Amino acid sequence: LDNNLDNNLDNNLDNNLDNNLDNNLESVPAIEQEPVLKVIKKRILIRSLKKTELDLSIYGARRRGRIYAMFALYSYDMNARQVPMSELLQFSYEDKAIDEKVLAFAREIIVGTIENLDFIDGKIIDNSKNWSFDRIQYVDRAIIRLSIYALYFQKDIPRSVVIDEALEIAKIFSDKDSYKFINGILDGNKQN
Repeated sequence: LDNNLDNNLDNNLDNNLDNNLDNNLESVPAIEQEPVLKVIKKRILIRSLKKTELDLSIYGARRRGRIYAMFALYSYDMNARQVPMSELLQFSYEDKAIDEKVLAFAREIIVGTIENLDFIDGKIIDNSKNWSFDRIQYVDRAIIRLSIYALYFQKDIPRSVVIDEALEIAKIFSDKDSYKFINGILDGNKQN
């Protein structure tokens, strides 16, 4: 299943790596329910890193937590918000063991972001002038959401750190210039 899935994913993603990729889940082959999050993680990695596996151990615990939270929020959004919270918090798609500090930080972000999603999405809409919320790519939306959660609810984290982390994660996982858009939205929230 993994080899077929990887081959199908590679072929489909190579043909669809344009602005519509994030909005076109139909290109992912139908599979059993359990591997869906793994497929979504692979889509992000393949799309963003030119088919190389990302070694998250090179990053600090908090950045890894933010990255795992981004994966979960991306999955939540891609699956029309139908993924149960318990499944999002298991990280069953990850093949390697995840440090408990990383898990705890990621889970805090995921739960807090989803619990405050209406507030957070309102802040995104308020600060994305001349840009429809639906046009924001899923990866960018996940990064912005977890960052706005941090700006408003994780008061122990300096605002400059929240924005810097969002931009660095966007440079790894998003399109070439997406970090500029993300910076504009977060900077607008920083000033409020």
